[in-house]
Amino acid sequence: MRISLLPPIARRVIEDRKGAAVVELGLVLPVILFLFAGIVDVSRYVCAKIDVEQAAQRTTAFALAKRPTSSSVAYLIPEATAAAGVPSSNVTAELFLECNGVRQSKYDNPCPAGETSGRFVRVSIRRAVAFQFNWTALAGMLGMKSMGSNITVTGNSLMRIQ
Repeated sequence: MRISLLPPIARRVIEDRKGAAVVELGLVLPVILFLFAGIVDVSRYVCAKIDVEQAAQRTTAFALAKRPTSSSVAYLIPEATAAAGVPSSNVTAELFLECNGVRQSKYDNPCPAGETSGRFVRVSIRRAVAFQFNWTALAGMLGMKSMGSNITVTGNSLMRIQ
């Protein structure tokens, strides 16, 4: 159908382009805002992951500098909690011995003669990171499986200390 055959009022509505930019912005703006919210949450996750990884590495370096005299890791927990800013319940530390690459049940025992020994320290730190955007509500609106309001990041470090 040709535009010239339409009534004059219909022709004016079809040819008028004054509100086109506003309509386009209305269609694109929600997508841009969701992308921005996603970028913010992903960057918070990445920063928290780097923080707990560095805290775990700092704690294993502390164990290397202050060599353990027994199998107790009690001196490592406060170091890890201070480095990561998490409660001590979120920190796991262990010392273990390997003889010829086989993990032993006791850290303090020596390896049998002729076997290569290796003493290790492992530190794991967990931290919950809260989302800035309510993704649960969005998932519910879209009929998707909802997720929690935060995500747990874990930082691990393993170092041979002997």
